[in-house]
Amino acid sequence: MKSSRREFMIKSGAAAAALGLGLSYANSINTEKTKKAKKSLKILILGGTAFTGPHLIKYAMDRGHSISIFNRGKTKSTVHKELFKKVEKLVGDRNDNLEALKGRQWDAVIDNYAVYPRWVRQTADILKDNVDTYLFNSTLSVHASFTKRGLNEDDPVATTDTPDKEDGSLYGPLKALCEDVTRDVFKERAIIVRPHLIVGPGDTTDRFTYWPVRIQKGGEVLAPGSMNRPVQYIDARDLSQFMIHLIENRTNGTFSGVGPLSGLSMAELLYGMRAVVSNDISFTWVDQEFLTKNEVRPWMEMTTWMPEGGEWDGFGSFDNTKSVKAGLTYRPLVETVKDTFNWWEGLPAERRNKPKAGLDYKKEQKVLTAWK
Repeated sequence: MKSSRREFMIKSGAAAAALGLGLSYANSINTEKTKKAKKSLKILILGGTAFTGPHLIKYAMDRGHSISIFNRGKTKSTVHKELFKKVEKLVGDRNDNLEALKGRQWDAVIDNYAVYPRWVRQTADILKDNVDTYLFNSTLSVHASFTKRGLNEDDPVATTDTPDKEDGSLYGPLKALCEDVTRDVFKERAIIVRPHLIVGPGDTTDRFTYWPVRIQKGGEVLAPGSMNRPVQYIDARDLSQFMIHLIENRTNGTFSGVGPLSGLSMAELLYGMRAVVSNDISFTWVDQEFLTKNEVRPWMEMTTWMPEGGEWDGFGSFDNTKSVKAGLTYRPLVETVKDTFNWWEGLPAERRNKPKAGLDYKKEQKVLTAWK
C-alpha cells in the first residue's frame, strides 16, 4: 500500500522533529555536577526502592540532602544501587509496623507508594507534628472522567461509596481519598503530584519500554490507530527533580506531573524513537476498530496508547501549564529512549524474556497479516 501525501508529510515532520531531538541530545548531557541546594534538608521517602524512588534518592543526594527510606526491605532496585549504601534504611510495613517512624523529625516526607487512605492516615498521624512538608505522589487516574481533553488540577476526581474497601479496582477513587487525607492533615504544608505514565530507566511496568525495544528489533511494526492521536508520559528523572524542587521551595498545591512540554502525537513518538536507531524498519498503522476486533488491548499491549473518542479520549491531553509554571522541566525524548534501552539491555535475560506489557511478536505478525 503506497503512502499518501498526508502520511508522508507526517512522517517527514516527525522525522525532522526526531532529528532535532537527536541534535539536542548531545547538548542535554549535563557534564557538570548538579548544583547544591541553598539548604540541606532531611527527607524521608516512604518506599524508595522501586522505579521512581532511586531517581528521587539520587537527585536529592546530588542536591546535598540527607535521605531516609522506609519500606519492607524486600524490593531490589535495578538503577542507582550503589546509593542505597548511603541512605538511612528504616524497615517496617505500611499495614501494621510503623514503629521506625515514631519519635523522628524530618524536613519533608515523600509518600511514594501509598494506595489506601488508611496508610496515609496512619503515617500522617505519626508525622504531622514532626515534618514541615508532606508530598503525596498520586496519579492522574484520580480524575472522574477522561472524555474531556485538557483536563487540569481543578477537574472533578472519582469517588466511591465504599471508601474502606481496599480493592485494586478502586485505584483512582482510593488515590483521590489519599490526597484528601494529605490535605486534611497537612493543609498548607501539603503537596500533591499526579504523574501520568512514568517512563525511563528502572521501568517496572514495561508500558513504555516496549516501544524502544520493539523499534530496535526492526522489521514491520504495528502502530495503533490514528497517527495524530495525542500521547503523554513523564520521565521518572524529570518527575523526581520536580518533586524535590517543590519541596525545596515549599510550593504547596496540586500538580499534574505530565509531559512532554508541548503536544506529542503517536506518530511523533514512534518516528522520534525510530530516529535513534539505524535498522530496517517500517510502521503499519492499523485502525483502532480493527485492533479491538482482533483483541489487541490498548495500554497493556499497545502501550502508551488509548483509543480516540469515547471514555478515554482525553487521556493523552492533560494540561501541564500549572506544573511548568511551578518548575517542571523535561529532557528530550531521545535521551529517555536511549537510556531506557541501555538499561533494558543490562537486565538479566530471564527478565527481558518475560516483559510485563507490550504486544507479543507472534500476535503482532498475525494481526498485521489479517490487516493486509
